[in-house]
Amino acid sequence: SDVYKRQGKEIHQNYLDTFYRCITETKMICHDMVEEHKIVYIMSGRLTLRSCNRKVDVANGQAVFVRRNHLVKEYKQPGINGEPFKGLFFHLKTSDLKDIEDQIEIPTVRINESLKRELAVTLSPHPFLKGLFMSLDQYFSSDSPIPTSLIKSKVQETVIVLLQLLPELAPLLFDFSKQWRSDLRVFMENNFLSDMSVEQFAHFAGRSLSTFKREFVKIFEQTPHQWILDKRLEYARKLLESRKYPLSEVYLKAGFKNPTHFATCFKKRYGLTPSDAFSRLENTYD
Repeated sequence: SDVYKRQGKEIHQNYLDTFYRCITETKMICHDMVEEHKIVYIMSGRLTLRSCNRKVDVANGQAVFVRRNHLVKEYKQPGINGEPFKGLFFHLKTSDLKDIEDQIEIPTVRINESLKRELAVTLSPHPFLKGLFMSLDQYFSSDSPIPTSLIKSKVQETVIVLLQLLPELAPLLFDFSKQWRSDLRVFMENNFLSDMSVEQFAHFAGRSLSTFKREFVKIFEQTPHQWILDKRLEYARKLLESRKYPLSEVYLKAGFKNPTHFATCFKKRYGLTPSDAFSRLENTYD
């Protein structure tokens, strides 16, 4: 089955949760819990991946391997000449990897600890990978469905090529450990500005909502909602004190969507409005 979504100038297509295509004429920022390994190929535009303090840029014509079990913020940007962003995403699902584990020759290599910490690994140019993504793009552009048998063979061929390019990926590809559970304190400190609901924070932290709330109160002695609000207000105050940004931008950079709501919360917390605080700081510096 093919899932097709069009939102304004954005097009998202999904085939069997294995092949994805995204096209956008405007800059997009989204959060993605990478639950399965994937290979990303950029046909036009540019993709920036961020996770904690790590950053990877993927340019037009490049492919990267992104390992599973972490939260990534994706910045999808059109090209400098105005061409839309077009990215193809090929997911290597655990179920498919289990099926082919006994069907291919897997390199016997020791696990690379530094590779486990990498956000994404840039892949060397390979004619198969380029041909794979070009053919996938053609399927998405036509009305012809992709045969299931072809999908299975493409997955197997892709894994074989991936292991030829980077044999040290074998221990990662065929590690079928259960879903991750991040360090909750580190996860929240790194992501409190993210535009997510409490339910999404729980999901991306690898926990059920009830477990997330219970652990959260135990660690922070506050509810998730109150802690996130306090952290964003503290961050907003630091931005005001830094004077790096105009007042009109501070509320957005601090994770607030509505300036009125931001002003109300800020005054309740600090006893003065953001504009009053900004004015006092200006007078101090003057």
